[in-house]
Amino acid sequence: MSVNPDLFIHESDRTALNALKAIPGFTPLLRGFMKIWNEKQFKLMNMSTLVRISEKQMPEYYEMLKPICKRLGIKEPELFMTTDPYPNAYTSGENDPFIVMTTGLVASLPHELIPSVLAHECGHIACHHVLYSTMGRMILGGSAGLLGLSPLLTAPLQMAFYYWMRCSEFSADRAAAVCGGSGDSVVEVCMRLAGCEKDSPVQANTEAFLEQAKEYRDMVSGSAFNKTLEFMMFSARSHPLNAVRAYECNEWCKTNEFKSIIKYLDEEEGSAVHGNVPMNENAGSYIKKDASKTADELRTAGFTNVTIVRSAEVKAGVPVNGVISITANGRTDIKKGEWLPADTAWVITAYVPLSAEEEKAAHPNEVCVPYSSVGYSGRDYRTVIDELRALGFTNISVCEQPDIKVKFLIKEYSIAHISIDHTDRFDKNTWFRLDAPVSIRYHVMAQ
Repeated sequence: MSVNPDLFIHESDRTALNALKAIPGFTPLLRGFMKIWNEKQFKLMNMSTLVRISEKQMPEYYEMLKPICKRLGIKEPELFMTTDPYPNAYTSGENDPFIVMTTGLVASLPHELIPSVLAHECGHIACHHVLYSTMGRMILGGSAGLLGLSPLLTAPLQMAFYYWMRCSEFSADRAAAVCGGSGDSVVEVCMRLAGCEKDSPVQANTEAFLEQAKEYRDMVSGSAFNKTLEFMMFSARSHPLNAVRAYECNEWCKTNEFKSIIKYLDEEEGSAVHGNVPMNENAGSYIKKDASKTADELRTAGFTNVTIVRSAEVKAGVPVNGVISITANGRTDIKKGEWLPADTAWVITAYVPLSAEEEKAAHPNEVCVPYSSVGYSGRDYRTVIDELRALGFTNISVCEQPDIKVKFLIKEYSIAHISIDHTDRFDKNTWFRLDAPVSIRYHVMAQ
């Protein structure tokens, strides 16, 4: 019932991560971190210090995870609670990620908003943020020196890491909106974290908060100085501003992209036939892949009109049953993330060579030679003649080629030249008429 996270990953998240990886020094820093970091340390710390939430412990929070993970297509992570008055939640780990919520979070937010926070954290898992975000929190939070990584943490790397971490929050907010069906809960969480706790005696207004966010955006985008000032003030923050997050998520939830995702998931949940289906890959990425698996993948996604056609034409690098070409309503330029009607006519052309019986039926009164012209050269001509006659060739002529050097370089009676149907160069498995003229010259020692 899930969708590919590529459909909701924020554009700046993807761009910022690619930019971070491209900075000289990132790879050595990552290698250094992986040598030191041990996921089991987190497990031991959590089990010994925090409260693990389960069906037996605070089950109301544990039950919130199940529909979220199902909608995002991830395994349920472990969930912990820690005593901390600051309202916060974070996700760490890699192979077995876990989520930690603070007591300050559940004290600050209404109970009905906690699923939005959990969906946000699960969004980090679905988007494969967790390893890099864990690394970022540790080395940017003051542990670089303790880990011996300070010499590798350059100013450009530090700045790029902070920037990507801020951008990754936008993707996680989108995941929360996907799970909630709208951005309303995400906006309210941002507003309450900004300054409207659940026990506040005054009435909170999300629309006013969004107006404030838009005014901030306009103020920053309308002045180069303000944009520079924003960068100077917040470039060392790991999270974007609450108002900015609310605005970004709310704007995305107005798009057709978001509406298509929600409609698709609702159709899945209700076992309804899909109207439109998202592309999880570029159509071109299926080339050379197994045709049957490609068809199954498209059908599983929700496409109802998928056809495999056979081609015996050999294409370089394409294995047996591999995809030679793929079209959707005649188009070959389908991109990942594009939404197509469920009844789109997919035609997958697969390379399936003819069987021996089919080959023979396709070449009546012909014979297939098992060697190329080069493969026959150098062999004893008498053996070759017997083989060709056994295949059915009826028109074979032979002549000698005297050579005084034969005793030094070439075996006597070996083939010097062969042609079939007046063709001097042919590949193995080439078909020829049974009555095609076969001409053979073989080496003999000159007198």
